[in-house]
Amino acid sequence: MTNGEHEQFDKDYLLQFRRVRLDKKMEQELFHRALFSTHAHVKMLGETGIIAEASAERLLQAIDSIREELKSGEDLIRAEDTDVYAAMERLLRDRVGEEFILARTAKSHNDQAATDLRLWLRDAVLEIADRILTLRRIFLDLAQRDIDTVMPGYTHMQPAEAILLSHWWLAGEARFCRDYSRLTDAYKRLNMLPLGANVMAGTREPIDRRMVAISLGFDDVIENSLDAVTDRDYLIEFGSFASLVGVHLSQLGGELLLWVTQEFAFARIPQHMLIESHTLHLKRNPEILEVLRARPALIFGRLMEFMTQLKGITIGFSQDLQECVPGVFEIVETLKILLDLAIGMLPGLEFDQNRMREVACADLVNVSNALDYLLNHGVEREIAGRAVEHLAHYCRTRHKYLSDLALSEWQQYSPAFEADIYDYIAMEESVGAFCSYGGSSKGQVEMAMARSKGHLQKDMAQLAELVAKSSQLSRQTSAPPAP
Repeated sequence: MTNGEHEQFDKDYLLQFRRVRLDKKMEQELFHRALFSTHAHVKMLGETGIIAEASAERLLQAIDSIREELKSGEDLIRAEDTDVYAAMERLLRDRVGEEFILARTAKSHNDQAATDLRLWLRDAVLEIADRILTLRRIFLDLAQRDIDTVMPGYTHMQPAEAILLSHWWLAGEARFCRDYSRLTDAYKRLNMLPLGANVMAGTREPIDRRMVAISLGFDDVIENSLDAVTDRDYLIEFGSFASLVGVHLSQLGGELLLWVTQEFAFARIPQHMLIESHTLHLKRNPEILEVLRARPALIFGRLMEFMTQLKGITIGFSQDLQECVPGVFEIVETLKILLDLAIGMLPGLEFDQNRMREVACADLVNVSNALDYLLNHGVEREIAGRAVEHLAHYCRTRHKYLSDLALSEWQQYSPAFEADIYDYIAMEESVGAFCSYGGSSKGQVEMAMARSKGHLQKDMAQLAELVAKSSQLSRQTSAPPAP
């Protein structure tokens, strides 16, 4: 190998090495956004007189022709292109010659890369927000369906107090309600325009950044040019949001995984959602729940990757910022899959109400009601606690429920027990007793459900506004569906 060949080899190797590894779908998505943002920038350059109107028109026509080819599904990126911007400039040169260089005016790779990632993530956020609202609606539908289903509530994985299954569903809805709120709050800081910051210090040209912001659907511009090209806070915000959604989905999958075991036998997954064992062919496994439980770990890892990549860099553009790009794509795709799994699986769950009620009637649940009875009848807490502890031991050793005991057996442990103890430990009385605001009584659950439906309707209206605002833009920027 000659020195010239060696130098060329080194150059090619370095160019390929610095190219962020994106799959074809990711490249296509960013290419669409690059063309969209460049179109808005060139249009502004022409309208402000920074470049000749005729030149701007030729560039805009060339950009439109490239966009049409890309929308048709044609792969326009070549192996020698170091990134989508190199591909775009090569294609512009083919169409308008050396005039392509005018598209670079008052713009750099730095501010455009920052803009295009925001454009893509903005669309992804709206898709994820829609899935979260769908999941919340499913939780509320299930809460309405299970309004009379009694189940045991657990602390430390031990039955503690009887609650309604609808109360459990509402607890899940409340978590995803907070997730939606976090996402829309982060969207406000995401939907800000970096373009026009140029390399880092701005430009000598009298550009109109707000004109570009309006064209691209951004709410405003990022004022400080240095901050504009280097801010990736929104990636950590989005990763944190996604991680919390992952925690909630993992907790949901983990708990349901217990409930579908033969030992719990609270719920059953539809047959078509079970996976046949490779070795025990009659055995069906709830692997969908294991995916919900395990795969959020990938999101957590990517969030840590973002923070590690960004923690030590100076406030100026560097390749470190581009290294975040594959991670955010992976978070989005993973989160969509997990939300789709939950949306598809939850409505098909079948619950064994008799089994859940049976466990809810167990002594470890009712024993707290017996303790409350004694306390309400003036028995000192220490004495009442000992009496109930001995009573529970008596039941366990004789394989009885508290409801099976004769009044004389009750009174062996405390003379304060009277005939009304049976009403006190009745399941309806037990569940209905938790009537404080936000409690698990049927009345409180019904009121909570009405409030949650109101919040959901408000959030749906908010998302509809955001989607309506971006729908026209999305038609211009989104890559066509994969064949």
